[in-house]
Amino acid sequence: MRFFMMQQDKKLPDIIQFRDFDIRGPRHIFYKEEAVTVNEHTMMYLAEKSGETVPDIIQSPVHMISDTVKKVFDMYEDDMVFRTIVIADQKEDRMLKYHHLLLERLDVFSGQTEFYPEGSCKRLVLDAQKIGEHKVFMLNDKRFSHPFVSLEVVESLLRRQVMGICFQEVEVI
Repeated sequence: MRFFMMQQDKKLPDIIQFRDFDIRGPRHIFYKEEAVTVNEHTMMYLAEKSGETVPDIIQSPVHMISDTVKKVFDMYEDDMVFRTIVIADQKEDRMLKYHHLLLERLDVFSGQTEFYPEGSCKRLVLDAQKIGEHKVFMLNDKRFSHPFVSLEVVESLLRRQVMGICFQEVEVI
């Protein structure tokens, strides 16, 4: 069983910029249990001098994934919750469809996970038994703000040539 932490590639050149938010700035993470407090549909606008590159994952101001990524996640997890975000590009007269990702939080740390005295993670180890059949999830710990996905999900995304996503393998026992 192999799992990867999935995050936005911050080094992607000429990335789109939001009119009212800093895409590289702080983020707020909403979870599956908060779905009732999040609007079903949200509209955002690109800045007038926005870049051209459109990544398949955006982590700020909230976790957003492209339609392509959503379809892959839907294939592997049955009860996922998404909220639609339409991003308007008034300069180019186009709309981009994203989905706000509301993931389930799981307590899947192995007893072998190690933390430094100040609380940061020294060695992250996930427990395969606790993960069970899940393929996409968040850790139930505020120190980890990135989604975790199985190898099958990563391979499926890469076959679809997603852009702007970095995968970092984590240890699973």
